[in-house]
Amino acid sequence: MQRIRRLSQYVAVLAIVGLAAGCASSRSSASGANTVEGGVKIPSSTPASTASTVHVTLSDTRGLGGPMTLTASPATAPAGDVTFVVKNTGTIDHEAVVLKTSDPYNKIPISDGGDPPAPVAHGANKVSEDANIGETGDPNLKPGDTRTFTIKNMTAGSYVIVCNIAEHYGAGMRAPFTVS
Repeated sequence: MQRIRRLSQYVAVLAIVGLAAGCASSRSSASGANTVEGGVKIPSSTPASTASTVHVTLSDTRGLGGPMTLTASPATAPAGDVTFVVKNTGTIDHEAVVLKTSDPYNKIPISDGGDPPAPVAHGANKVSEDANIGETGDPNLKPGDTRTFTIKNMTAGSYVIVCNIAEHYGAGMRAPFTVS
């Protein structure tokens, strides 16, 4: 009998210690990460990232001789820092350029040529990059390459993501993007 009572006392002590430990280390997801019950903030060892991430896929099946696409997922992001992860799944070089514009994504005038793009009277094969707010940069992305860049403090509005290598925009490498 005495043995059962000791065992009961032992179990009770363990239960109390377990409850106390559980309360001390319990985290509440309702009040945010790294927060103890009651709203006490615990410093994090790694800073939380506030940038939204957009995955951009650049693709073609046979270079300029076949269909070309550019997709952005998601196609919207909240205002603030936006990180673009750009992958070339095509067969030739591509790039991604983010333009802030009120023009529809598929109606931007093809009025420029050359590198860097500049207005031309004849032989235009690129869109103007005057509204360029960020891009993958040089060199162009080779097939299979992935590159990441972040545009800081993007404001609400309409944007277009394009591949502005000669003739690529006209071949379909463009996608709308909205910041809200």
